[in-house]
Amino acid sequence: MAKGDDDPPDAEDGPILSPDELDITQDEHVAEIDDGRYVVSPGDPIDDVPTVDDGTDEPSSAPVEQPTDGATDTPELTESDVHAFLETQFEDSGSRYGFDITATFDGSIQQRQMVSNDVVTIFESLVLWYAQQIDGKTPVEEVLGILLMEANVPVRYPPASLRRLLESTELSPDDSIADLIAAVGDEDGFRI
Repeated sequence: MAKGDDDPPDAEDGPILSPDELDITQDEHVAEIDDGRYVVSPGDPIDDVPTVDDGTDEPSSAPVEQPTDGATDTPELTESDVHAFLETQFEDSGSRYGFDITATFDGSIQQRQMVSNDVVTIFESLVLWYAQQIDGKTPVEEVLGILLMEANVPVRYPPASLRRLLESTELSPDDSIADLIAAVGDEDGFRI
């Protein structure tokens, strides 16, 4: 049954946000670089962000003096500006590891940034995010298994992972490899 307007919100859903709470334009950690495009700083407030020249020349009410040497008054945001900005963000974070990624998945642009002092946390965050973007309907562990199996990169597992797999079955040293395959070879696969 669908929730009505009079039903109280679930505690899990959190409070309902007002339009003012959804407006990010006044936050000191957000700078608009173009109409509807923003740079969001996860750390320090943003003081000065170069703007993007979209190539449209809209007339203004005040006369604009044209530069004589061909230079523009507004600096253009370049790829190296973005890289320098991100480099500064990572340096200022004080974390040992991090990533900032923009990727396209079937035409949908997605972004993710994370910093941490734990190399495993960073890697896990990156691969889980990537797997979630590939297919939102297939379980993440299945997507990761397929990607690792199909990749041309051999993965070496520590012997302890094989030991854990064997201990998760009821097999003994007297059982055969066929018994092992039968024990772990159901259609859901197995976890290492």
